[in-house]
Amino acid sequence: MDTLNYKCPNCSAGLAFDSKSQKMKCEYCGNEYSLDELDKLAEQQDTVKEASGEHWEGFEPEQWQSDEKSNMAVWSCPSCGAEILAEKTTGATVCPYCDNPMIMPDQFKDSYRPDYIIPFMKSKKEAIKALKDHYNGKPLLPKVFKDENHLEEIKAVYVPFWLFDLDTAGRFTYEATKTRVWEDDDYTYTATSFYHVARAGKMKFKKIPVDGSKTIDDTMMEAIEPYDYADLTDFNFSYLSGYLADKYDQEPDDLTGRVYERMERSVRDSFEESVRGYATVVPKKEKITVTNKGQVKYGLFPVWFLNTKWNGKTYTFAMNGQTGHLIGDLPIGKDLAVKYWFRHHIPLTVIMAAIITILRFTGVI
Repeated sequence: MDTLNYKCPNCSAGLAFDSKSQKMKCEYCGNEYSLDELDKLAEQQDTVKEASGEHWEGFEPEQWQSDEKSNMAVWSCPSCGAEILAEKTTGATVCPYCDNPMIMPDQFKDSYRPDYIIPFMKSKKEAIKALKDHYNGKPLLPKVFKDENHLEEIKAVYVPFWLFDLDTAGRFTYEATKTRVWEDDDYTYTATSFYHVARAGKMKFKKIPVDGSKTIDDTMMEAIEPYDYADLTDFNFSYLSGYLADKYDQEPDDLTGRVYERMERSVRDSFEESVRGYATVVPKKEKITVTNKGQVKYGLFPVWFLNTKWNGKTYTFAMNGQTGHLIGDLPIGKDLAVKYWFRHHIPLTVIMAAIITILRFTGVI
């Protein structure tokens, strides 16, 4: 299958997109080129595609099981000619033999072309630093984890996202209370008033992001949000150079349930936040209706994935490649947890016991 990579006009080495300069950079000679400059140079060159040779008669290349073959594809590196086996959802990668950035444009040929892309703003060095900073301020994290865990893998991936527009209407009722306290020389009085509160209105949503990959943890993708749509730009293959990119394997209709779930949470929170000035608020009834399904757009968003290994277990972290927000679970030292509990709870228990003893001694209780 055909692949695409960008060559340096100066030395013909591979070009990769640089997250800091937001330009294509040659790691060999250091020259940088904007996308417009590369487009102009490309227009000046004739591109000739070599015809593929005929198959040898009697050769039967089918050796994979049908279920295995359906998920894999073979790509040829345009730099060193190596044959690379990858999943069919891979849209961009790096040759493991010559480190040449590779883009697979055929992956987007029989599917929707991405409308948007948010380029990587954070580098590999910044991702590693963010992981180390993530370890700080964690009193239950074993010290040996910081010292002995090894960074097994780090990869920058453009994750496929569907962006949904929705119009909704909501109607909610709540039971709320207000409390008034006053006192005289003998007693303290408390009066509680009960209220029936109703709210209704409409909300419009633009570009609700939902990842379209079955293999990527949906909860993790939501946790590294939000993305700043100010950097949302029209898709260009050049941004993929030097990074991994996945193609969606879930259609928009497959994700309707997740879109509605995200929308309903936002509507519910927004209406409840409008009920103010009460001591307590308890939701009673709600009705959320989708009044219009708007446009659906396809975008690629940047994510750094980092895998560390410790005590035979792999820990996965994800970092927003635009904002630098990193999330991931950490191990908890059981001995540290016990010490933490005694250090913070035992003194409080002793203090409370002393207060109760004093109050009983003075006849207050």
